Amino acid sequence: MKAMLVHTYGEHSKFEAVEIMNPKAGAGQVLVKIAASSVNTVDTMIRKMGKELPLSPDAPALLGMDFAGIVEEVGEGVEGFAAGDEVYGCAGGLADLPGTLAEYIAADAKLVAHKPRNLSMGEAAALPLVAITAYEGLTRAGVKQGQKVLVHGGSGGVGHVAIQLAHYFGAKVYSTGGGEAQAQLIRQLGATPIHYKTESVADYVAEHLCTRQFF
Repeated sequence: MKAMLVHTYGEHSKFEAVEIMNPKAGAGQVLVKIAASSVNTVDTMIRKMGKELPLSPDAPALLGMDFAGIVEEVGEGVEGFAAGDEVYGCAGGLADLPGTLAEYIAADAKLVAHKPRNLSMGEAAALPLVAITAYEGLTRAGVKQGQKVLVHGGSGGVGHVAIQLAHYFGAKVYSTGGGEAQAQLIRQLGATPIHYKTESVADYVAEHLCTRQFF
């Protein structure tokens, strides 16, 4: 299969297209033909910093964590998935796990979910890591109905998901942004925008009585 590898790490390292062996679905895995993958900040950090970061794979490395695609094979012991299922997940690109910048991935079935029908492959591939981060932050903080939540950078990757989840949990949501375009998106997502370039932290916390801060 075709894959994009980095053979060395560093500021100027380049991805190279190579042919590598197709993976097979082992026990507890599903083999997915990847339709779309996304690049997260941590992926760019690994490319640049390499083994300075924990869990960076050895070079040459197949990076990429998020993906969406179609199940082609189901490994032993896997339940709930079948060939032809549209799925997405965050399942590679760290330590000894091959990444998603390739045509196929043999992914741990526990790290894969059925793709929502109303999302395209590209939309689904952009969601896993940022959604996991937002969800974990909010649930670990115990956000619930009636609370006030402050999300920093609400027009960003994690932030725009955190706003929607906090709103879904029943919280009143406020979010910082750096301009009118960001403020407009924050409003559309259901939060009250705060212009952090013109309002001090002390002022907007005092005004909105936000006691929890995330991201």
